[in-house]
Amino acid sequence: MTEKISDAVASSPEPSVGESKLASGVINTWHLVFFVVAAAAPLTALATNSPIAVAFGGIGAAGAFVVAGIILALFAAGFTAMTMFIRNAGAFYVYISRGLGRHVGMGSAFLAVLSYNSIQISLYGAFAVFAKTTIADFTGVEIPWPVLVLAAVIIVTVLGIRNISVNANVLAVALAAEVAILAIVAVAIVLQGGGPDGLSLEPLSPTELVSSGAGAMFAFTFLSFIGFEATAVFSEEAKDPPRTVPRATYIAVAFLALFYAFVVWAVVDGFGAAEAVTVATDDPTNMYFIAAETYVGHWARIAMEVFILTSLLAVLLAFHNAVARYQFSLARERVLPKVFARIHPHHKSPWVSSVFQSVVA
Repeated sequence: MTEKISDAVASSPEPSVGESKLASGVINTWHLVFFVVAAAAPLTALATNSPIAVAFGGIGAAGAFVVAGIILALFAAGFTAMTMFIRNAGAFYVYISRGLGRHVGMGSAFLAVLSYNSIQISLYGAFAVFAKTTIADFTGVEIPWPVLVLAAVIIVTVLGIRNISVNANVLAVALAAEVAILAIVAVAIVLQGGGPDGLSLEPLSPTELVSSGAGAMFAFTFLSFIGFEATAVFSEEAKDPPRTVPRATYIAVAFLALFYAFVVWAVVDGFGAAEAVTVATDDPTNMYFIAAETYVGHWARIAMEVFILTSLLAVLLAFHNAVARYQFSLARERVLPKVFARIHPHHKSPWVSSVFQSVVA
């Protein structure tokens, strides 16, 4: 075991000087937490994934988030331990390369780049849909969706080129807004004693986790944690990676699991068990907006419509940075053209890789 660890340390590629060295020690534990939670996009995840989870698996979706968090925390124990020995922007694929060989590692790298790109690019479409509707509701002006996508691409590109700590601060603001509106709605439901059935712990009962649609329910609950592994992607730029990366990963997973469970439990109780499943099935995209307007007021619905846009921008930026660093790492190992390993002289960011990702989008 010791020999294998020594081999991993010895074979771990150290960032070279000059154009292939990212800024080091510029992001702390909380910056990493912001990146991970922003990538998960709590408002987007809850407004889109949890109603589908409820529709398929019933009110047990609240408890399913806790179970998913526990399972991911167990995985994170081994995953984050690797940062003690390997610090590389490629994260997953570098770990796989050390364990299973370069060819398997490279295959996983291209799979990761393809997956992250697919998610990031498709989210531009989601942003355009919500932005077009929101702007039309507020102003009566219909803006073509390609214009809205282009605006989002420009914003993400400009921020992506900047220093990674600037990105973290932007994500922190966006994240605070979406978490706040969700918390306000959930607390309002609790303070008002829930819906027609009152407050009940039934949605958190283990017996609700074994419904006929449990498979689909868990698929959408796990999907809501997407991007939690991104802490390791930023290990080169983190302060004291062996400490900050595991700490940030555990904090992010614990927060997401407990926050998701609390909000879903409150919203389900706000509708009542039977009505919650009906609304989630018949009108899933409006479930949280209805809850916001019913228990808080029209202003909360408007705020939620606005904050879902900042939530989508945050997740676009988080995945953009992850893709840029994967491509950067592959270029540094001579898998992609060397130009992708160029670093911005001032911001110390992988700016060529960042711009390329936006061009692809």
